[in-house]
Amino acid sequence: MTGNGTNCLERWEAAHARFLALDGQVQSVITWLDDSRERAIELDAIAANGGSAGPLHGLLLGLKDNIDTKGAPTTAGARFLSDNMPIADAHCVELASAQGAVVLAKLNMAELAWGATTQNSTYGACRNPWNLDRIPGGSSGGSGAALAARFCEASLGTDTGASVRVPAAVNGVVGLRPTYGSISTRGVFPVSYTQDTVGPMASSAFDVARLTEALMVHDPLDPYSLDGIKVLPTALIGQPLAGLRVGIPSEFFFDDLDPMIAQRVDSFVEWLKVQGVIIVPVSDFDQASAFEHWTRIVQCEGAEFHKERLRAHPEDFSPDVFARVAAGLDIPATELARSLDWRQRYRHGLNQIFTDIDIILTPVVSIDVPAAEGFDSRAQTQMLGRITYPWALHEGPTMSLPIGFHAVSGLPVSVALSAGQWCEAKLFQVATAYQRETDWHEQLPPLLNTSKELV
Repeated sequence: MTGNGTNCLERWEAAHARFLALDGQVQSVITWLDDSRERAIELDAIAANGGSAGPLHGLLLGLKDNIDTKGAPTTAGARFLSDNMPIADAHCVELASAQGAVVLAKLNMAELAWGATTQNSTYGACRNPWNLDRIPGGSSGGSGAALAARFCEASLGTDTGASVRVPAAVNGVVGLRPTYGSISTRGVFPVSYTQDTVGPMASSAFDVARLTEALMVHDPLDPYSLDGIKVLPTALIGQPLAGLRVGIPSEFFFDDLDPMIAQRVDSFVEWLKVQGVIIVPVSDFDQASAFEHWTRIVQCEGAEFHKERLRAHPEDFSPDVFARVAAGLDIPATELARSLDWRQRYRHGLNQIFTDIDIILTPVVSIDVPAAEGFDSRAQTQMLGRITYPWALHEGPTMSLPIGFHAVSGLPVSVALSAGQWCEAKLFQVATAYQRETDWHEQLPPLLNTSKELV
C-alpha cells in the first residue's frame, strides 16, 4: 500500500526528483504544485503525533488538468484556458484533500479531453514511459504516464468514452470508470454531461479501491450525482473468488485481436478458473452499435457546450479538435433522440445480463500501443476506443487491470472487467486477488530502470 501516512515528505521529494529528471522526456505534467510540499510536511507532523488526516493520509495524488484546483491553473489542455484560475476545488479534490491526499501535480491531457493520444500541441506531446516513441493513450494520458513514471502514487482522470481505461491499459496501471454519477463531476471541465465520469487510477488496485471509496460521496450540488451505493468498493477485498460468474462475449470484442494480447487474456482466464471462477458465454448485446450512438450523443453535447466559441473563436481550437466538436452542430435532433433511446434500451439489456453474471471480461484495446509519430490521431482514437465504447454507455463500472506485457513490443497489456451498477466491490475483489499473486503492477519502465537513483 502506498501513501500510508509515513515519510510523506521523503516520498514527495523522491517523486519531485523523478519529475525534474524525467518529465522533460515524458511531458506528463502541466503544472507541478510546489506548495504541496508544505502539505507533506504537515501530514508527517500529524503522523508523528499519532494522528491521521484520514483514509488517504499521505497519498501523492496527481490530477488531470480538467479538474479544478483552487488557486492553481486548470487548462483542460486548451490554449484559451491557460490563465483559468478556479476559485474553488472540484468536489472530488475537496474530498481527497479532506481525507489526507497530497495533490501535487496537474497532468497533461488531450485538448479539452477530445482524443486518445495526448499529443497536445500547447502543453507538450506526452509520451509513454515504457517506450518514449509510443503514445500514453488519452485523453487522460498524463494521468497514466505520470503513474508509470512514478511522479505520483495515484491520479484522477476522466472517462467519457475510454479516457481512463485506455491510458491505464497502455501505461500498465489500474484505472476505473466508475458507476456513472457515483463520483461527482462538479468542478470538472465537461465533454458530455451525460457521459462524463471521474476515474481513479494507481498501480495498486487496493489504492484505486480506497480512493474510489473516498470519492463516492453524493454531491447535492451536482445534478448528475447519484446516491445509490450499497456495497463499499473495499468490502469484498480478501474474499475468495470461487463461485463468481464471469462472462466472456463470443462476438465483437475479440475480433481482430492482436495475438499477443489474446495470449495474455487467455492466461488471465486460466488464472480465474484456478480460483474457482465459473466462466460463462455472453451472447451479443448489440455492442457493435455503441460507437455510432456514443459518438452522436457526445458530439451533440460537446457542440452545445462549446457552440458560442466554435462560431465566434474557431481559432481557439486545434483543427483536429474543432472538427470533432463542431460535427455535433450538424446532427439532426431526431437522430440524437434515436441514440438517447438506444442508450436507455441498451442499459436496460445490460442490467438484465448482470442479474445472472457478476463480471464481463473483455480486452481493453485490441492493438499494441501505437507510435507517437506519423499516425493520424483521429484514426488512432477510433482504433484504441473501438471496444471501449460499449462500456462507456453502460451505467456500471469498468476496470482496466494490467495482466502482463506484449511478447513482441514489451509494452503493457490489460484486461477490462465490467460489472453491474454500483458493483465496484466485485471488480476490486478480483483485481486485488490477482495482484496478490502477480507483480506486473510493480514492474518499472526502462526509463526508471536506467535511473536507479530515482527508483
